[in-house]
This record gives sequence, structure tokens and C-alpha cells, in this order.
Amino acid sequence: MRRAAAAAALLLAAPAALAYLLPPSAVLRRMAQRREALAAPAMEVRATLRAEGEAGRAIAAAAGVPPGGGAVEVGAVLSLKAPGRCRLELAAGGGEPAWAAVGRGRLAGARGLERVPEVAALLRGLCVLLAQRGTGADPGRAWGEELARLGVALSEASLARSGTRVAYVLGASRPREARPQVWIDKQAWQPLRLVAPLGGPLDDVRLVDFGSVAGGELFPAAVEVRRDGAVALRLSTEKVAANPRIPDALFP
Repeated sequence: MRRAAAAAALLLAAPAALAYLLPPSAVLRRMAQRREALAAPAMEVRATLRAEGEAGRAIAAAAGVPPGGGAVEVGAVLSLKAPGRCRLELAAGGGEPAWAAVGRGRLAGARGLERVPEVAALLRGLCVLLAQRGTGADPGRAWGEELARLGVALSEASLARSGTRVAYVLGASRPREARPQVWIDKQAWQPLRLVAPLGGPLDDVRLVDFGSVAGGELFPAAVEVRRDGAVALRLSTEKVAANPRIPDALFP
């Protein structure tokens, strides 16, 4: 009887234990500590940018290359520098290179690249997730402030699967809700996804596969900007340099 009662008590306690969620502030703190441990407040990423549809045509026009079959692929250099500065420069087909950059909340660029909504979403999303600095007693504060500005409700948290990974979802009690939210890997404490008004009403920026040969733990193997569930833009990582000299003049 005693053994049966104990077994029943364990069964009743198990769901409560499995349902336990860290407070959002603790999740952000762990992510901040993970990123700070990598000791790379500046990064240069050499990559290939591929875009489809309207975004592909706009990027092809900016880079001065012909779109092939409704899609375009072009070499790119992404520069990130904390706090909150990101720049994307495309290999030019001739003349002045096409570039777009975010700094101090401002977006600027050349040859119209900054006017492509998917490019704006890519840069703003990466600036929020990977170009912050966590310092002091509350290292997650910088991330929290940026996410709050985007409308992410940091009082709400849930769990969801991102591929084979389990992630904390901050900003939505049900991850399928069309609301601003950020996804953070529950085991690796790396950012996985940001849904927020970045270049349009509600953009979906996904960081795919940390730990790859190309990006290691510093930067994902790819970054995707999705519209209506489809990949509109994908940045595929080829090489990452930690802490290069990146002049402040490159940013607005």
C-alpha cells in the first residue's frame, strides 16, 4: 500500500516538475552569459546571400547582377559589432558596392539595399540577438531592453521544439501565436529565432545550426528570413573571424 501510494505521488509530481520554467529574466541571463563567454563582441562573416521572389529581384538590382530564374545568389560580408551595430555588404557587379547597415537604431545604405525589407529584417534581427553586450549584475538586461522595444512580452514563457532542439519561447504562451517572440535553446542557451516587426509587420528571423564547421558557436551555419512560412532570404556562412578591426565609420 505504501509503495503504491508513493508511486502515485511521484506520478502526480512528475508533470509539475516537467512543466517548470525558468523566469524569462533567468533565460536571458543565461543566453547573455553564453554569448559573453565566447569573447567575440565583433565578428566578420563571409557568406553567400540567396534571395527569392521580390527580395531576389531587389537584391539583384542593388548588386548589379542578373537574377537567375527568380532567385539571386551573391557573395556577402556581414560585420557585427556590439553594441547593436550590423552591416551587410554585397560583392558588386561594378561601381559602388551595395551595402546596408544598422547602428544606434538607424538604418542606412547604398544602391537601395537598405530599402529591401528582408535585408532590414536580417540586420535588425542579428543586431538584437548577436550584437549585444552583457555586463554587470544583470547581463541579460541589454537583450531584454531590445526585445521589449520590439514588443516581446517578457512576462510570458513557454517551451517548444525547433527541429530537434527544445527552446524557451519568450513573449507567447502558445508559440504558434502571431505575436513578437524570441526562441532560445534550452540546452545550449543560443538564440534560435526572433519574430518581431523588423522590416515589416511581423518578420521571422531564424538562426540555423550553431556548432557547424563554418560558424562554430560564434555564428550559425545559416540565417533565414521567412515570409508567410517560406524562406525569402538565406545567408549561408562560409567563414567567421572573431574580433577583427571593424571601423565605427562603417555604421550609421
